[in-house]
Amino acid sequence: MKIREIILGAGFIMLIAGLSYGFHNKHSLEDKAVDIQPTPGFPEEIMNIVIHSCYDCHSGESQNQQAKTALNFSGWNEYKTAKQVQLLTEMNEVIKEGNMPPGRYLTGNPDKKLSEEQVNLMTKWTKESADKLLEQ
Repeated sequence: MKIREIILGAGFIMLIAGLSYGFHNKHSLEDKAVDIQPTPGFPEEIMNIVIHSCYDCHSGESQNQQAKTALNFSGWNEYKTAKQVQLLTEMNEVIKEGNMPPGRYLTGNPDKKLSEEQVNLMTKWTKESADKLLEQ
C-alpha cells in the first residue's frame, strides 16, 4: 500500500511539473531580441506564421533539441531537395491533423494555435511547394 502511494505521488508531481513547464514557457523567441532571418523561398505570409507558431521549437535558437533535430527552419536551405519535400509533406500532415503546434505547447502558449485560415494557408503552401520541388 505504501509503495503504491509513493508511486502515485511521484507520478502526480511529475504531471504537475510537466504542466507547469508549459505555463512558464510563455516567452517565445518572437518576444526576445533574436535575429530571426526569413527563410528564402518562404512567402512573407507563411514566414510570419512559422515565426509566430513554429520557431520556438523548430529553429536554431530553440532549446527543444528533439523538435529542432526533426525540423530546423534556420537551416532549411541546408536540407537537400528530397529532405525538403519530405519535411513539407510531414508538415502538411501534422498541420492538417491539428497536431502542430502540439497541445502540450499550446497549454502554455494558446496564442500560438493556428487559425483555420492559417491551417488552410499552410497546408496549401506545403503541398504546392512539395509538388514544385518534385518537378525540378
